[in-house]
Amino acid sequence: MRCRILRYCQSRLRWALVVVALIVFAKPLAAGDFSTQVMSATFKIIDPKSTATAFVLSRPLKGERGKPEQFESVLVTAAHVFELTEGNDVTLQLRSKKGEGDYQKLPMKLPIRARGKPLWFKHPSADVAAIRLSPPKEAEIPRLSLDLLADDSTYKKFELHPGDRIFGCGYPHQVEANAAGFPLLRSGVIATFPLLPAKTVKSYFADLNTFEGDSGSPVFFDETNRSYGGKAQPGAVRLILGIVIAQEFFDEEVKMHYGTIKARQRLGLAIVVPAEFIRETVQLVPPKP
Repeated sequence: MRCRILRYCQSRLRWALVVVALIVFAKPLAAGDFSTQVMSATFKIIDPKSTATAFVLSRPLKGERGKPEQFESVLVTAAHVFELTEGNDVTLQLRSKKGEGDYQKLPMKLPIRARGKPLWFKHPSADVAAIRLSPPKEAEIPRLSLDLLADDSTYKKFELHPGDRIFGCGYPHQVEANAAGFPLLRSGVIATFPLLPAKTVKSYFADLNTFEGDSGSPVFFDETNRSYGGKAQPGAVRLILGIVIAQEFFDEEVKMHYGTIKARQRLGLAIVVPAEFIRETVQLVPPKP
């Protein structure tokens, strides 16, 4: 009887230690409401002829020992957004917080060319661009770590698959959620297979309603107690899965008595480039001295 009680106590003790370890050593990918954080780090890009979407990631800077860790901001969008802009700069519509629930637009001129040469960095094979961002101090931008960017190993570990619910936020047809200029959040599912390896797949479809203006939108995943490894795992899985670069269309010809009419139909599908290409693009941006 005493042995059984001892084994029971030891078992409970081991479980308690596991729980303590999870609480103490588990490093959350992001704190708080992840959807709100991603939305708050997503902004509209404006030029005289069009608009698009971009989001901000943060990476640590090398500093002196004993001093607080410093971070710099990197703006990510679809490469064609900058390539199709004719001028030397765009307007990035940031936001400032004036009080609880009180946000205001904070437009910032962002140079993207100097002497005809691009200041952004483009991925060699994917429609992804990144540029260093020095926002004004009053800009309200949450810190989204590069650790949130999924790669092949992340997709495998959490067993991401077609049918998984995902989210995206952007500015369809320039529409904003409110006067503060927040993006619109939409949800859908991963719509195609296979998803790996990213270098071979290069992009995949998401059943995520997408329009002009959504290019550059972040696509992310947020699920609690996800099942992988054969059982439900405690905690939240929060990842940036990729970036929207376009929507998919179906083109058809309608034959009529006096000619043929070409029609283009929207399919409600977003073309998503995996986050592995985002990470590689950000790595092309030299660290701030």
